Amino acid sequence: MIGFEVIINKETFVGGVQDGVISVIIDRLLLGSRNELTISFGGYDVKANNSIHWLKNELFLGDKITIKVIEVMDNISIPIETKSHRETNFKHPSNIGLQLSVKGEVIPANITKGSIHLIATVLNDKNKSEIELDFIIIEHIDNEDTSKHCYKNTLALGDVLTIEVKE
Repeated sequence: MIGFEVIINKETFVGGVQDGVISVIIDRLLLGSRNELTISFGGYDVKANNSIHWLKNELFLGDKITIKVIEVMDNISIPIETKSHRETNFKHPSNIGLQLSVKGEVIPANITKGSIHLIATVLNDKNKSEIELDFIIIEHIDNEDTSKHCYKNTLALGDVLTIEVKE
């Protein structure tokens, strides 16, 4: 299976799931008294119905992070956290998608296989605010092709965005 090898300085973490999704996320937050830089490496295993984390760390000046796309065999790192999801969770029909309406635009997002992400971020710094919207649709067409659509916009005070769950 395909996975990631994440190397921080000389420490290596390997992760992958046969049926599911994994991601490496690096977050930088510098706001007021908060000054954070973190990395998270985890995912969701469909077959086991659980979330897995191999890595949740702070990063520091001088750290070097290398992320390699690799073929994962039996070398998966021991997870630092595994969270089971109960089978009683509501199962959505596969034809459900999202529709974003913002500033007079309507952006539909329907996928057969893949993921949809909406990220709205407000950065307040003294007398200035920056408000960003990212809407990302990733469709896995087959094992070879991926279609990615991104909508990005800057929002202002008073802007309204609506997300509808639709078929």
